[in-house]
Amino acid sequence: MMKEMLKRILPGDAVERLSAVRQAFKRARIISPSGTINPGEAKKTFLMAVGPAFDQSRPDAMMVCRLGYCRAFEKLGIPYILVDIRDLAATAQQVPSPFVMYFGGDLGFLPKSDVPFLSTIPSSVWVYPWFEASDSFFQNHGMKPEIWTLSDKVVNTVLALKPCIGFTATVPSGLNFFRRWEQSGVPMYSFPLACDTSLYSPSGEPLPQFDDVDLAFVGGYWQSKGVQIDEYLRQFEDQLKVYGYSQWPYRGYSGLLDAELEPALYRQAKVCPVINEPTVKLMKGQINERVFKVFGSGGCAISDDVPAYRELYTEDELLVSRNPVHFSKLVRDLLNDRDMNIAYRERGLAATLSRHTYIHRAMEMLSVMGLTNEVLGDSNTK
Repeated sequence: MMKEMLKRILPGDAVERLSAVRQAFKRARIISPSGTINPGEAKKTFLMAVGPAFDQSRPDAMMVCRLGYCRAFEKLGIPYILVDIRDLAATAQQVPSPFVMYFGGDLGFLPKSDVPFLSTIPSSVWVYPWFEASDSFFQNHGMKPEIWTLSDKVVNTVLALKPCIGFTATVPSGLNFFRRWEQSGVPMYSFPLACDTSLYSPSGEPLPQFDDVDLAFVGGYWQSKGVQIDEYLRQFEDQLKVYGYSQWPYRGYSGLLDAELEPALYRQAKVCPVINEPTVKLMKGQINERVFKVFGSGGCAISDDVPAYRELYTEDELLVSRNPVHFSKLVRDLLNDRDMNIAYRERGLAATLSRHTYIHRAMEMLSVMGLTNEVLGDSNTK
């Protein structure tokens, strides 16, 4: 309540400064710092550095995808530790041969005194766009440059860490938005989000509460995302079942869904729309995780007008609509044509399991970091 009141009475930049100060005093909320393999039981240790915005009890995209990487490395026989970025240097000195993943948005909280030591540890950094005239580009498209780019201080921290690679969840055609990183000596790679196969599976008992769901959507709702959501989903409001940690202005909103029930909802719903923020099309695709979850659960996905999906799935694997009218037609086809629906479920699942799991991403990351033999030499994929 206090935060909303401050937003109404203070200028936007003042609110952002106060938020940054508040974050500086927070700690990452880590409930389960490691998995089933105890750190120290293997020759290598994966450290996932997280900042004060990380909350393991809140299933937002940045928390869920980072846990996806952690579980993937564990399936490769590598123990992981979630660690507050301010404790990273101390933790790295206590575990066997660590390698680190950073998120650029957290690096403002890394103590400067820790950087020289951490620069000796192999790392990857999830970076923000950085390209020529980027501020003008974002301003011309009604986007705040300070949200979409890292500060000079953080950029210098990234460079001082000497990471093996920088990466983004943007598809390969969008790597031009990261060209300045390459020019500054940080090799850039595309690692789209993926399916966490430890959570999402096509097998499982059906749940009676999902028996009659036509359309299902699990996720947050906020202003910028709501523009696209409303264009595509408002027309189906009476058929749509919605779950999420933020309140939706839809009649079908049913609150927060327990994570263990999510795969069953995706399997049993006739259709699961995949809707992105408008910036995803503009920036060539930082595709959200939903399509991978839906297909990985055996569900039937259909996307909004984001051509970048074609870099991940073929026309036979995923239906990509051209606009809200075309989306409506395709949804009705999937609702009414059982054979068509099953075909897209099966082909989407096969494509996801063969190309788009976090294990695929983790193995590719190890390869481009030059760590495959060193890390997996004595490990077996589970």
